[in-house]
Amino acid sequence: MSGSGPGRRGLLLSSLGLASAGLAGCGFRPVYGPEGGRNVAAANEPALQEQLASVRVAPIGERTGQVLRRSLQRQFEGLRPGTQARYDLVVGLSFQAEGLGYRRDGTLTRVRYVATGTWILATAAVPPVVVDRGTVRTFDDFNTPDLQFFAADASRDEMERRLLTEVSDRIVIGVAVALRRRMQA
Repeated sequence: MSGSGPGRRGLLLSSLGLASAGLAGCGFRPVYGPEGGRNVAAANEPALQEQLASVRVAPIGERTGQVLRRSLQRQFEGLRPGTQARYDLVVGLSFQAEGLGYRRDGTLTRVRYVATGTWILATAAVPPVVVDRGTVRTFDDFNTPDLQFFAADASRDEMERRLLTEVSDRIVIGVAVALRRRMQA
């Protein structure tokens, strides 16, 4: 192919730009946007950023819950450190594992994990008022190679990291939508 025309990629990008410009005209605003290489809820809305920064995450049990809480805290409180708490977020996390691949001798070769995160956002007032609640679910898998125990552990750890990142991102988006709805009411 010659380089004289705009190419497929250029046409795709220009059509996406036109589509997003059309949506902006009708009042559509995305909840998240790029910031620092990662999608951050309300990247361009200062009022919503302040609301998100006022969310405090309650402790979550187990090691995976601690990792999830830390990720959520970074995404909420990291937007504007020192913002006074106005909302409490309670998150529950559970995992289910299921075997996907088996050898003829019955040995497991691939495992799928399904992570479910349930969340409740409430005001920090006394008595608390529930603002919104939701459930997010995502899945990922990993291989268990023959007699490669370190590789299997490393693969499982990386899979858990991906799952927790996805659950965290989805909870932040759900909370951002709830807070934006509350601000507009």
